Amino acid sequence: MIARFSLSGLKCRGCMEKVRKKLEEAGAAVRGISLKELELEIPEGESVEKFVEVIRCAGYDAKLIECQ
Repeated sequence: MIARFSLSGLKCRGCMEKVRKKLEEAGAAVRGISLKELELEIPEGESVEKFVEVIRCAGYDAKLIECQ
């Protein structure tokens, strides 16, 4: 499944890399990331909420925009 999120709290490239690393460690594939948005490929059987929580634990906020 492909999910798009709006992000808040990211200020620089280092923030984006921190989020990317945490999401990839959790099993997702980051298809695109900016300071404001994220597109993520979520493995079958995993929940969107899991990855929102991963982002929150990294110190940022995420809100689901769209899921396909």
